Amino acid sequence: MPRHPRKRWLPLLLAALAGSTIADELAPIVVEQTLPTNPNVAGPDAYYRTRAVNADGGNFLRQINGVSASRFGGRGLEPIVRGQSQTRLNVLLDGGYVHGGCPNRMDPPASWAALETYERVTVLKGVQSLIYGGGGSGGTILFERDTRELARDTGVHGRLSLLGSDNGISSDALADVVAASETKYLRAFAALKDGDNYEDGDGNEVRAAFDHRQGGIIIGLTPTADRLFELTIERNDFEHALYPGAGMDSPEEKGDFYHFRYLDAPRSTYVDKLRLEAYLNDVDHLMDNFSERTPPKYPAGTKLAGQPMRRATPTSSKTSGGRLILTSSKGATTIDWGLDLQRNRRDAALNNMDSGTPVALSLMWPDVTITQSGAFAELTTELSRGLDLKYGLRIDHVEATTDRADDKPALVSPNTAYQNYYGVRASDRAETNIGGLLRLERRLDSGLQIFAGLSRSVRTADATERYMNKWAATGEMRWIGNPDIDPEKHHQLDAGIALVSERHRASVVVFFDDVQDYILRDTARGQPGILKADMADIYRNVDAELYGAELETTLSLSDRLDLTAQLAWVHATNTSDDRPLPQTPPLEGKIQLDYSTTASSYGARIRFAARQDRIDTFSKQEVGETPGWEVLDLYGSHDIDETFSIRAGVDNLFDRTYAEHASRANLMDPRAIKVYEPGRTIWLQVMAEF
Repeated sequence: MPRHPRKRWLPLLLAALAGSTIADELAPIVVEQTLPTNPNVAGPDAYYRTRAVNADGGNFLRQINGVSASRFGGRGLEPIVRGQSQTRLNVLLDGGYVHGGCPNRMDPPASWAALETYERVTVLKGVQSLIYGGGGSGGTILFERDTRELARDTGVHGRLSLLGSDNGISSDALADVVAASETKYLRAFAALKDGDNYEDGDGNEVRAAFDHRQGGIIIGLTPTADRLFELTIERNDFEHALYPGAGMDSPEEKGDFYHFRYLDAPRSTYVDKLRLEAYLNDVDHLMDNFSERTPPKYPAGTKLAGQPMRRATPTSSKTSGGRLILTSSKGATTIDWGLDLQRNRRDAALNNMDSGTPVALSLMWPDVTITQSGAFAELTTELSRGLDLKYGLRIDHVEATTDRADDKPALVSPNTAYQNYYGVRASDRAETNIGGLLRLERRLDSGLQIFAGLSRSVRTADATERYMNKWAATGEMRWIGNPDIDPEKHHQLDAGIALVSERHRASVVVFFDDVQDYILRDTARGQPGILKADMADIYRNVDAELYGAELETTLSLSDRLDLTAQLAWVHATNTSDDRPLPQTPPLEGKIQLDYSTTASSYGARIRFAARQDRIDTFSKQEVGETPGWEVLDLYGSHDIDETFSIRAGVDNLFDRTYAEHASRANLMDPRAIKVYEPGRTIWLQVMAEF
């Protein structure tokens, strides 16, 4: 084996740009619990391409069929899988949950994934496994590092890369080095990323700048071939992050991440493998309306008319937890069973900073703690050659508390707000949620693969849905959580078929999700259970259904030329009120042509989306209908020698003006805004491996 496994070192986005499949680049690394050609899985074993300019993990995920995103700025893109987002997705970074520090989700979990430092990204659409936590009705997204695989080659080896573009990310530098011996390794990585404001297709400047500094170390001990002790310490700092129309920017935020992993294969009578993980992810976030922009002024007729109106929101979010997974086998059955724990504590206040001293106006997260403890068992039985049955059960106990609901800031206490809109006060809440999975997968020698799955998953309300308290003088500017909200119950069916041959791969997947007690962010109009009709943002339970389809095919036109086409569609309805669910992506897809030689590759891709005119006209989360669009990207790469490679491309070649349909609300004004995507972007990357 060579001292430095060049192919394994290529991160996913670079491998894709090289014009070869991810499966080719990362063949030694496999994802357990998935089938290599499962059409319902996207990851290192799937065939997708990407652009090189990726602000964060959320931006990267948009390349995967069935995954779209809502943009809020240059970073912090919120992934949407099959029409579901936010806490309807389980997003794990190296095995741990991260809950962002911004109530308005400037920093969703995927935004903390510094993509270039991960070896593997897997998207499990819908419910395909019970071992990663409760909920996850839309899917599970796994960002995973595999330093042990890199460390199989002893000595010191690593990579350096530098990327720049003329529209948005001005520079993105990375250093990643591993020093390994037979029984231990040390990995150190650091990244510096500077983002500028970008221009859309009409030449309008979009506030999207940010500075990102990241660094980390991974220490591993491998006393035997089966045993691993690994500790990861990572720091992510963001500064001067600008957001268009958001009313506030984020002058600073930081995340400290700690993760411990123990793997073993005792091969005892009862346990074949053991996986123990523990993590602590601590995020501090500050947003205000004066550090990075000119603050608004008090309106005429008020006591402070014409004076600057300075507001700041310091927040914190600390997530800790762990997971124990034991793998046992008996005959043709493999059992993954274990326990997991997740505890998230959040605190946020909207402060008046006019005097320079913080004066709390609203306690937005009034010291909220949500603890989830779960037990699961997932079995896979080989019924016959090529026929597998997966089935399992999961039980979660959830406790939600708030310690400051009676505290009164300058305006009203959280409990006063809850009583005004729902007639209830916050009290300790406990839930016991039961989920299950039944899945049949069939593989034939002809390359045909068929699967069908039934699942039940239950998602508890998050801190914002249950306890948000943003008070204002007028109802339309208020945003109030519902402490009495019920958890969502999803009952899903998905089925698909895939055909894999030497020159052709194709798949079709359909899905249906019947939801009881869907947690809807709505406007107060005196609906049942809502005491006011003042257009405040509130939360209530409704019934809903979502269904859709995903199609994908790759055809090898020759040994060097591949044609790929993808299409995804979802239809989502609030059946209680007979109106669409807001923020549902339209029909979208891409067509891509790739040509590769031994040292070079070239490609062209058309990305497109249909018009979305099926919107919830009552929701402030919608910004009207969204026109259809299509853009053309060009890209190429060349390996100069065994050390250096160069990659370049143009995104949105014809400088089209377009926006994703899903939008994000403004913290200071809950009405959503439409943020347009970057116009023509020319990028270049140089990488060296040693």
